[in-house]
Amino acid sequence: MKNFLFISIEESFFIIFIAILVFGPKKIPDIARGLGEGIRYLRNAKTKIKNEIIQNNVNQSIKKKEIYEEKKGNKHIPPYSIKRNNSIN
Repeated sequence: MKNFLFISIEESFFIIFIAILVFGPKKIPDIARGLGEGIRYLRNAKTKIKNEIIQNNVNQSIKKKEIYEEKKGNKHIPPYSIKRNNSIN
C-alpha cells in the first residue's frame, strides 16, 4: 500500500485526533466539505486551462496551414490529382 504524502497510518490517526481536539467533531465535516469544494474548483480550472491551450494550438496550426497554402498558391487545388486515360485500345 502506498503511503499518502509519506505519512504512516499511525501518524494519520494522530493528525486526525489533533484536528478533532482543535476544531471539535461538529466542525470537521464543514472543513472537509470546504476542502472538497476547493479541490473541485482547482480541478475544473485546470481542465478549462488545458482545453483553452489545446484549442489555441489547434487554431494556430490551422492558421499556419492557411498561410502556407496561400504562399504556395495551391489553395484551391486538391492535394492529389487523378490522371485519366481517354484513349481506347
